[in-house]
This record gives sequence, structure tokens and C-alpha cells, in this order.
Amino acid sequence: MNSRLPTFSRQHTAARAALLCVLALVLALAPFHSGTSTADPLAEGNQPVDRRPQAGLSSSNVAAALGAAQITYRFQRGVNPEPHYSGVADSQLSLYEPSTNFGGSSTMRLHPNTDVRERPLIKFDISRIDPAANVTQATLYLYAWYRTQTYSLTTHAYRIRKHWNETETTWERATTGSFWATPGCKDPLLDYDPSSAATTTLSYTNQWYAWDLTSMAQQWVANPASNEGVLIIAEGLGNQYQFRTSEIPSEEYRPYLEVTVSTEESTPTHTATATPTETATPTATATPTKTAVPGQEPTPTATATTTPTRVLTPVAKEFQQGLRPDESYSGVDDTFLSYYRPDTPWASDDSLRISGRDDGSERGLLRFDLEGHVPTNAQIHSAKVSLYAWSRRSLYGMRVSAYDVLRAWGVDEATWRQATALQMWGEPGCSQVGSDREGDSAASRFTYFIGYTYEWDITALVQRWVADPPSNHGLLLVGHPIDQEMRFRSSDWRVLEQRPKLTLVYSTP
Repeated sequence: MNSRLPTFSRQHTAARAALLCVLALVLALAPFHSGTSTADPLAEGNQPVDRRPQAGLSSSNVAAALGAAQITYRFQRGVNPEPHYSGVADSQLSLYEPSTNFGGSSTMRLHPNTDVRERPLIKFDISRIDPAANVTQATLYLYAWYRTQTYSLTTHAYRIRKHWNETETTWERATTGSFWATPGCKDPLLDYDPSSAATTTLSYTNQWYAWDLTSMAQQWVANPASNEGVLIIAEGLGNQYQFRTSEIPSEEYRPYLEVTVSTEESTPTHTATATPTETATPTATATPTKTAVPGQEPTPTATATTTPTRVLTPVAKEFQQGLRPDESYSGVDDTFLSYYRPDTPWASDDSLRISGRDDGSERGLLRFDLEGHVPTNAQIHSAKVSLYAWSRRSLYGMRVSAYDVLRAWGVDEATWRQATALQMWGEPGCSQVGSDREGDSAASRFTYFIGYTYEWDITALVQRWVADPPSNHGLLLVGHPIDQEMRFRSSDWRVLEQRPKLTLVYSTP
């Protein structure tokens, strides 16, 4: 037996070496395989797959990915893009219970029959995506957990045209105050778009199914107000499928939408910050020297000497009612103008309401008094106004633009109609370009989250206000047209740190 041991050892060693080589090759190729695979596991006849949601791109790392060619967002209630995301509305319409709302149910039923008597509808708020982005792929995923028969169904997802509310919609109504043009969201002109179909075949349960919504998502990104989601109907007879909704306690089975957008490659840029230093600057001084040319006078030549040059020292200063630059500062005036109550002043309200409905039906006015606090000859390097968002009316995000106000207004007197008690706006709502305000915005910012502070860069405006204090009539804040109202804390809010703030960096000669 001892004479066979060396042979076994050599065979074992060779086999182990071969195995290590194979493992090394697999590990070397793994990144290339995972990074280039684009196959959809649901595309091959909808075979059973265990496609569970993976971690999507959260808002915290979206900025880090901006240098990449593509960004993929995942929207899923309570999971992505952040754990507090609640921008999903899903329900079902049922002919069997035409007056019942199913917005709180953990199941959406799909039942075709001859009149498509049960049909799910779902929408995701994706308004945080830049409206200029190009959508390269958008896919809706629903988890099917039950069916009544063992045969397949062909389903179609159509873009909904009519506004509906998750907690109000029924077979008969889109909202409490609005009926579907045809019960069940069936009118192809007013209720849904029959030309925008995404088709998928259902064949099994306990798996995910996908609908390609790329073309629809492109419209929603470009115009968030048009996003009313999709209606799902099925062909066939007598077979019911049931999907999990966003109300299911198990987060991993909730519906989700993945949207991939293309972005331009970007290179980080750095902004130079002035640093107080004393530098030496060469200057030319004529010094007479003799030359070796006979018959000519000596020719002066330039030699370099150093002369100290003074460098501007930057100053950072913040302005916030009752807090900065010190507790005595009371130079903030803010209010809002409301189309709905056109003669009411809102200076004492602790909120600034900005609504995009009806082309900006509520607008904010905000002014910081800088006279005496910043020298008129100051060079403004940076000026940013900050507002704290604490509430929003609907799921959509909204772009808010800041305009230079050209007309004087009284904080306790300004209303939708009047700038002061004695003077009307050129057009209600501080709307007349060239008289009430400038036509081009000084800054624009997309707003979505609540419990979040937003900034608008108004450096150029503040430079003018400082140089010419009487021209400082502050800002008009207007929401872009969308069915949304954002509320920001005003200078009357009791939490000082959440009041409007202006942050300056400047230097003086």
C-alpha cells in the first residue's frame, strides 16, 4: 500500500491545480458577464423566474452617477429611491362592485371576460427626473400571486388620460367629483390612449411580469402633469389573475417601475475661492546702464523688482430673521399671493405657498434688506437663498423659478391684485413683465422632497441690489404649470433655523 501513495499524491495535486485555474478564469470573466448582460429574464415566453427587486439607485447616490452615460431609477413604495418614497398610487376597477374603492387593498384583480370586468390601474411619481432627460428604457413590474385557471392571458397596458385618485376611484368615478367618460375607464378618447399599448402574456403565478412603458415614460418625464399611469386589461374569458399592490406589508412584492435615462458625460469643475494672501507682483523699473557702443548715450534697460499687491479677503455672511447676522436682524419680508383669495394679505402666515395650478395660482414674495449690512462697493462672489419645504399637496414634483421684482410692494399690504394699499400690480399676481417683474427667471430649482432645504443661486441679482439698494424689491417665486402646491416655511415660523435664509460670500476693495 505504501508504494501507491506517491502516485495518488501527484494525481491529487494536479487535479487541485487544474481546479484553481478554472476558478481563477471564472472570477476573471465574472465582471464582464455581469456588466454586459442585458437579457430580460421575462422575455423568453414568460417562464417562471424569481425576479425579486434589487436595490435601486437612491437619491443619495444619483449625483455620484451623473458622470455616467446612463442612470437607472427604481420607484417602489417604501423602498426606492429612498425608504420614505410614497409616490405610488394603485387600485382596481370592478364591475361587480361599481361604487367600491379598492385603493387600500393589497391585491389588484385582472379579469377579462367579455366586458373586462376587473382591471388594475397604477401610477408612479417620477417627476424628480430631469424633464430634458432621454428615457432609454422604462419597465413596470407586477408580482402575480394567484389565478383561478391554469391557462395564459394576454394583457395590455394603456396610458391613462384622465386624472384619478387612488383613494376615490371606482368603476364609475375617476375621483369623487369626476366620472369616467365611460364606466371602467373605457372611453378611448377621454379615459385612456388606445394607441399606447404595452403587451405581456401571463402564464404562471408567484413570479414577476414586465410591461415595457418606455414611450409613455418619455412623455411623463417631459411633462410630469400628464402622468396618470397605466390601465391594464386582458384578452380572453373566465380567468382571473391577482397582483400584489403597494399596500402589501412584504416590501419585496410591491410593484415597481424602473426608468433608465441617458445623460451627457460631465467633468467635475472646481470653483476658485479667494484666499487672503499677500503676494509679490513683478513690475518694470528703468535702470540706466552703460553700453559698449562708441558715440551713443547709455541706454536704460528694464529690470524686475517686486511690489506687494493687496489681495481681496472674502467675507461670508448669512441673513435670517431673528437669527443671522445676529438676533436683532429683522430685515426679511415675505408673503404669498393667492388667486383664490385675491384681496387677502398673507404676511402673518408661517408658510409661503407656491402652486403650479392655473399657471401659478399661488406665488411667493421674498425680500432681504441688505442696506447697511453689505458695502455698496462689495464684489459678490456667491449669493444663495434657501427655503425649507415642509408640505406638498400631491405626489408630483414641481420646478420653482425666482424672478427679480421690479415694483415696490408692502409686506402687510400685498395681495393678488395689489402691490401696496395704494398701488395695483400691472397685472394681478405680479405678472406684468417689465413693470412688475423681469421676464427671465434669475434661478430655477426642481422641488420634490419635504423636510428638505432648497437653494436658488441669485448671485447676479444680489450684486445689483448691493450696488443700488433702492432697486432691491426681492424675488417672486413661481411654480411651473402642474397640479401641485409646495409649502415652505416663512420668516414667521417659530423654528428659527427653518426660516428663509440668504447666504453671501463677498469681498471689498
